[in-house]
Amino acid sequence: MRPRSRVDGRSAVVGVLLLAAVFAALQLANVTGRDTPDTRNYLSYALSLTGESKRAAATATIDYVCASRAERARRDQSVHVVRFHRPDPTGEVLAECRKQEWAAVRPRLAAGQTGGRTVPYMSERFMAIFEARPGYPAFLVPFVLAFGVTWGLWTAGVVIAGAGGVLVFLILRTLSVPVPLALAGQALYYVLPCGTTAMRPMTEGLLMALTLAAVWGCALVLRAGR
Repeated sequence: MRPRSRVDGRSAVVGVLLLAAVFAALQLANVTGRDTPDTRNYLSYALSLTGESKRAAATATIDYVCASRAERARRDQSVHVVRFHRPDPTGEVLAECRKQEWAAVRPRLAAGQTGGRTVPYMSERFMAIFEARPGYPAFLVPFVLAFGVTWGLWTAGVVIAGAGGVLVFLILRTLSVPVPLALAGQALYYVLPCGTTAMRPMTEGLLMALTLAAVWGCALVLRAGR
């Protein structure tokens, strides 16, 4: 007969992986449409790190941002009680977005604002804020290289958010919380706003995961000192 602790340990691992897999599968409902105003700066930085030229990075970044904006417009219209039956706005929103984005970027590129790693959406002084944040763009590089921009950012978000939930479970188990409650903690991380934030292509999700890793380390130290 197998030791009960070993069986419980395997059940816990299965539960953790199952929750993470379900969370990842649910994120397929919104592959795009999660970007924030900061996303374009981090994405263009990551593309520059892969060796893309400034114009190529600008093109890929603008395409991603505008595709996300168009997806949000389509999604919002589909659930609007009055406008749901109107024609799909994707094409119109996409064209207008590209026009606006290039109107901001093209003159700066033409004026020679090509220094640094980010696409020049704003003045050099403002863009220096993002130039000083290489961590998240560097994290994105392998995902963008392996899966492209859209799926790369989505996969990176799933990895970050999934890891955050697993770390919550590990913290709770290290503090001797029963497995069912630790799994509940992992599930809550996914369904509460922290899970939504972790999926967004910006630094906050990665910072939350790193913070949770530090908390887990503290929990391990506390347990070792008992």
